Amino acid sequence: MNDKKPSSYLSKTRLHLRGLSVVLMLGTTYGALAQEAGDIRRFAGQSISFAGYSSAFNDKWAANFGKYFTDRTGITINWIPSSPSKNITSIRASGGNPDIDVMLMDSANLARGIQEGVVGTVDPAKIPNMKKVPESLQIKAGIPSMAYRYGNCYRTDKFAELKLDTPHDIKVWSNPALAGRVMFPSTTAAQWLINAPAIALSAGGSYSDVSGSIEKLSSQVKAYGFFNSSGDMDAAMSAGDVWLTVGNNQGRCLALKKQGIPVAYAHWTINADGKEYSDLINPDNLVLVANSPKRELVELMMNEFLSDEAGKASVPLFMFIAGTPPTAAAIDAVMAADASASEWIIKDPSKLFLPDYPAFLANLREWTTQWANILR
Repeated sequence: MNDKKPSSYLSKTRLHLRGLSVVLMLGTTYGALAQEAGDIRRFAGQSISFAGYSSAFNDKWAANFGKYFTDRTGITINWIPSSPSKNITSIRASGGNPDIDVMLMDSANLARGIQEGVVGTVDPAKIPNMKKVPESLQIKAGIPSMAYRYGNCYRTDKFAELKLDTPHDIKVWSNPALAGRVMFPSTTAAQWLINAPAIALSAGGSYSDVSGSIEKLSSQVKAYGFFNSSGDMDAAMSAGDVWLTVGNNQGRCLALKKQGIPVAYAHWTINADGKEYSDLINPDNLVLVANSPKRELVELMMNEFLSDEAGKASVPLFMFIAGTPPTAAAIDAVMAADASASEWIIKDPSKLFLPDYPAFLANLREWTTQWANILR
């Protein structure tokens, strides 16, 4: 008996199977998308506490990345004005029950936090977007949020009048014409721990020889005094009392320039470890707090922050503080929004100097007690 089916039947069968395949494929794809959406919102309704810096800074975080993150995940963020030093003290006093889950920490204070045992360790598998971050900026405690460059800010009118070279290093800082016109951060300034190691090396000193390093700096540069805050530096530079600030954040110098003060930013040439660097880099990091019960939420937050979509949503935040985003896609988004951002964007973080903060911290007490001697 011939049971071969007619060609019309086979054609209909093939079409049916193809249609079934398409349906199955669409169903699988939809299921994957639905699963991803559900996974992203698996913590919806929960919250995490974020210790940032000033209220104004936190407000920028909240209005940009914060809004994006909550809309996407359903997780709310409690924004706490604070500082790395306060966070370290608070977490140590909590007895293993911290009231914050994630905090902002520059690399200098991150080293302190690790030393004090208040910093946790994230699971890289939970932060796959970390692969988008330059290797030199990757950390075990979390992710970089943005990076700043530190160099020198100087009064262009005074330097032109005195026919001084651009103040890239101590050869110019120590010019007799600048005696009493150079300003350094005080030990109470947020910038001090970030800058002091690089200042010491620039004077020909070292992390370990505190007295010798202070002597080299004080014998070469005749300082005006110290600044405790950016406001102190701004006022002194604006009034013309100070003609050079060492270890200045580039964003602060650009802000003064936009206010009509005759200043310019000078790259800081730092020689260390047999290499020459252009400026000090200060990565600001999103750091997991040790013993936080919200670790999984924090890791989700970190991974989301490194996404291309979050980078676009956070452009106003990066531009507010002149901070270089941690991913190429976010940098492209900033540049697309304002090409003038090229003045402060860090294109290759490996070209900038990152001090060995643990080595410096080994002698922190001596550094803080002897720093005032640079005014001799």
